[in-house]
Amino acid sequence: MEVPRLFEYFAVYGLNEDLPITTFTLPSDREKAEVYTGIENAISSLRLRVINEDEVLMSNKTEFLNFYELACRDGKRLWLEIVYGRVNGHTRASWTGRSISRIELYYMQYEGEYIKIPVTHCLEPVPVLIGSKAAQHRYSHTENDHHYYSGNYDITLLLNAKQMDGLRLVMTCTYTDTTPGMPIVDIKMVAASIQQNAKGELKKVAVIPDNYQYINFPLGKSKDTFLCFKNLKDPLSTVLKAELIEKFPREDHPDNPLSQAINMFCFSEGIILTKEQEAPKVFSFILSSANESTGRVKKMYVTCLIFYEQINEKISNILHILQDATNKVYMPKAICLISNWPFIDQYREILKQIYRLHLSTYEVPIERVICNLIQEVPLPDQGVTTVQYSIGNKRLYFSRPPPKYLPYLPDTCLEYLFRCLPINDVVSVWSCVLVERKVLLISQHKALLTYTSIALTQLIFPFRWEQVLIPILPMPLKNYIETIFPYIIGVSPSMITKELEIPVDAVKVDLDTGRIESREPLPRLPDKLQRGLISRLMKCANIYSPKDPIRETADEAFDSVIRDLEECNFNPYQIKDAFIEFFAHLLKNYQRYFLMPNKTGDKVADSRQCFNTAEFLNYHKSNKPENFLFKVTETSLFASFIESRYFPTDNQYELNYFDDSSRFKRTKNDPFFVKPYYPQETLPALYANDIGFEPGMVFQYDSFPRLNESNFIEPRRVQQLAVNAAPKPTLLLKDDMLMRMTQIEWGKFLMTTIYRVWFMAFTACMPRYKQYSDQLMDLALCIMDTMKKNANKPDEEIYRKLIEACGHCGLRERVLSLFKRMKNQGIEPDACTHGVYVTAVAEGQELQKEAENVLSLSDLPPGSICLSLDMNNCMYVAEDNCPNCSNTLEQEDIMMGWERSYSNYTTKCPQPNCEAKFVARFLVILDKNIEASNTVSVEFLSPPIIRKELENLIYTHGERALLAKDLCDRHKILFWNMALNFDLLKLPSFFLNPGLDMESLPEIIAESLKQPKYPSKEKSPSKRPEKPNRDYASNSVDESISDSSSISGASSTSNASYTGFVDNKIFGFMNRRNKSRTSSIASDNQSTKSSIKNMSLKKLFQPYIENFRNENHEKVMKSPYKERMENEGYDEHINQEIPEMPQMRSMSRS
Repeated sequence: MEVPRLFEYFAVYGLNEDLPITTFTLPSDREKAEVYTGIENAISSLRLRVINEDEVLMSNKTEFLNFYELACRDGKRLWLEIVYGRVNGHTRASWTGRSISRIELYYMQYEGEYIKIPVTHCLEPVPVLIGSKAAQHRYSHTENDHHYYSGNYDITLLLNAKQMDGLRLVMTCTYTDTTPGMPIVDIKMVAASIQQNAKGELKKVAVIPDNYQYINFPLGKSKDTFLCFKNLKDPLSTVLKAELIEKFPREDHPDNPLSQAINMFCFSEGIILTKEQEAPKVFSFILSSANESTGRVKKMYVTCLIFYEQINEKISNILHILQDATNKVYMPKAICLISNWPFIDQYREILKQIYRLHLSTYEVPIERVICNLIQEVPLPDQGVTTVQYSIGNKRLYFSRPPPKYLPYLPDTCLEYLFRCLPINDVVSVWSCVLVERKVLLISQHKALLTYTSIALTQLIFPFRWEQVLIPILPMPLKNYIETIFPYIIGVSPSMITKELEIPVDAVKVDLDTGRIESREPLPRLPDKLQRGLISRLMKCANIYSPKDPIRETADEAFDSVIRDLEECNFNPYQIKDAFIEFFAHLLKNYQRYFLMPNKTGDKVADSRQCFNTAEFLNYHKSNKPENFLFKVTETSLFASFIESRYFPTDNQYELNYFDDSSRFKRTKNDPFFVKPYYPQETLPALYANDIGFEPGMVFQYDSFPRLNESNFIEPRRVQQLAVNAAPKPTLLLKDDMLMRMTQIEWGKFLMTTIYRVWFMAFTACMPRYKQYSDQLMDLALCIMDTMKKNANKPDEEIYRKLIEACGHCGLRERVLSLFKRMKNQGIEPDACTHGVYVTAVAEGQELQKEAENVLSLSDLPPGSICLSLDMNNCMYVAEDNCPNCSNTLEQEDIMMGWERSYSNYTTKCPQPNCEAKFVARFLVILDKNIEASNTVSVEFLSPPIIRKELENLIYTHGERALLAKDLCDRHKILFWNMALNFDLLKLPSFFLNPGLDMESLPEIIAESLKQPKYPSKEKSPSKRPEKPNRDYASNSVDESISDSSSISGASSTSNASYTGFVDNKIFGFMNRRNKSRTSSIASDNQSTKSSIKNMSLKKLFQPYIENFRNENHEKVMKSPYKERMENEGYDEHINQEIPEMPQMRSMSRS
């Protein structure tokens, strides 16, 4: 699977000198676009030739020479001879580069043999050549503000023109090097034809081609032909099309190719050249695309910074622009960041820094900066890690909210929404979005259009806007405004013309003036909810002002306006909380009206088949069409919400967050549900790589450079954070909840957590024993009843785990009964549970687990514990010595000293004069033949930490890690802590046994179902089945061992000192057991400060700990180790009979 990327591309758009430069046109008029190539046709000179009527000039036509007949009179024919300097991309060898930009007919003064042209007119007369005679035509001199030309230029009689005293009709031409203008690229003779006008009259009409000029003088034999010529369009008065200049990475990502439409959105009204260098502007826009297979809308966020730089010589030549020191021409260029994530404020700052870098000196080339940015800055995970990225003098932070939180919404978007509109108008526009009205945002500031669009679409949470969303609409796509579908579209004021037909149900929102306009009545919210929403917003979002310099400079990349949101009335978290409270009331108890799939598992197609809309509206008394909620339920927003709540989706944790908000009770001490989230870690991103450059080197550019391939470098390996879409366990497990518990609640919480861990491990292993899944579910229900009696009721998470396990095993009937049982207990399923339930039942198919990394016992290394492990023979010494005062802490002392934390591994010594904190350990004896080589010393973890570590294991490696045969090798601490706690509460742990015989499983389950479910006061001997065969193979993982513990065996730890340590542990344990006077854990006189503090915990766990300890004592007494203790002079109490204690036969003995 592709690792999600923070950045997709860096790209540069503008005029690409390596491609033809074209004019900006509508997509339907692309064939009409003008093309600038720098090698357009150019006319170097014109001549007029007079020949006899029977002569023909066309035979003299060549590639660079062409003729057009202008007139025929009195046996003479007048031809226009055109000499091209360049034609069809070919250039005449002798061409000097001069080209004609205009052809005209003028009456000029004649004086003798000279024609006079005023010096104020940069005109040159076209000579008239008669026959094949060569005549002298040249500039003579300048006198009395006139240029004098000698030769024949008169065409008055040839064209049968009006004769005027002292004046002659002359054809003139203008050259581009004397008067600014674009060269003529084509000449045509257009003849008039008879056409019928609107009145039905027949008249001769000459149709002049588009973009052509003509000489308004009839030519030809019939005086019905006109000379037309076409100039290359002036680029300074023409809108040009932007093209891709550079991009990185060079190759498109296979899963996300670079959009071909970005250039059109960066320059939504095309590129216009200017003679003044404008200030840089920066804005963002969104490109939306629908996935045809899933129907989901994917959004691409593009941020671009547009700046102006002087056109270079090559572009100047292509566009035929003359530049000098006083006449400079500037072109806009856009640098862009393209991403799937809406960190638009950070992208804005990054582009500003890249722009600054190219204007200054820097120690690495700009290619290295771009390579580092795109390939070496990881996408942050959800809620845990902040990625810190440094560029130039800026330090930027990227963090994503936890999965169970609101979707990411930049505070800037909210700020500008409430800067652009008064609060009442914000609510009105927002209500239009909720009922899927068309919303047309209008502003001359592009940044405002995107900011407000994002804010409006995110404030409708828990709904998702999946209709048309175009925050910045390019000019060629302005017909989208007339579409019939719901939309949110942003446009500039210049696009709103009289010809544009704006739909009747569209709401025009002018962000520059703060006014809204609608031809239809605006939706009316429920009065009470509207008053409450506006009242709350007035306290945290009242920042609108008709004249706001911050709003008016939203596009400016480097504005000088100082903003201080702390002084103004703006709090983004309270704003979000106000809107989510509105929805909590509007959709109150919607969960009750889902229609569950039936036993046959019929396919549910859409929201109408899974939600009882009529009953829901009746509950809210909104069953009339004019009611706001009625209108909401008719939208695709509501349908998508119901379907995503019903079926498994990628936003199920966000929906769970909304469900939690519905249950939240606001108080004076806790008035807000939406609170800031604070990532736990900060990961600095790598700096730009300077390998290959000498110290002291600097890089400087005259303009934004073309990227040099040789300056790129292979990306370095970086830590990938966003590899798992599920929430990290540390996000959901908070210490503050534990600190608020009473002593009774804390004790029950510890026991409940042990049960929860058991269900997590049990359900993960159920697919391994699929053929016995029905019996296993009977066992699970039995444990649920025990949990309800001894601790707390099973919660939704435990039910969800069991439902999912039943789905994996194909137990549809069990799924239905579990779901019904959960509902009967008053548990309303959240989005996660709905998704699991529907997948297990409604789809009517069994979910298959992949059998990955199958590992048998024979595949394990020789030193593996799993090869000889039989958990029936394992014994535990659950006590430790304080390293400070050497006091022995028994199991209850260790438990009562645990911190209320998911991260603190220590316990506290109960001695009043010590109270040292340390990590306690317990000893595991692996075999009846008790030797130091067969023991494991393991850190003693509290149940909350066991849960966190188990969830971390599943989060990192998946549930397949629990199916591994070598689980006790790879994750020793977690494995033995689970085993100890399961034995403590007499919970079956056969699924942890690597050597379990599958054939004995029915017997084990049956025996477990007969066991007492809570401590019994009657002593009963424990029966243990024979040792099973170890021939079962299952899944395992190849990941490196994450746990560490002191384990002996064929290792260096099997020495005399460790043997003495083990003997002391066991001797001490046996001695303390034999000296016990009563069956209680400790007398009230022996109660320490810690035990008094946690007396509720002590009473709750007392029978379990005593039975657990006595059972392990009996194992040691029955082992060969007893003789060794007697031979070594163990205490005389070794032979004393153990006092009568409450006993429990273990349900975990396989």
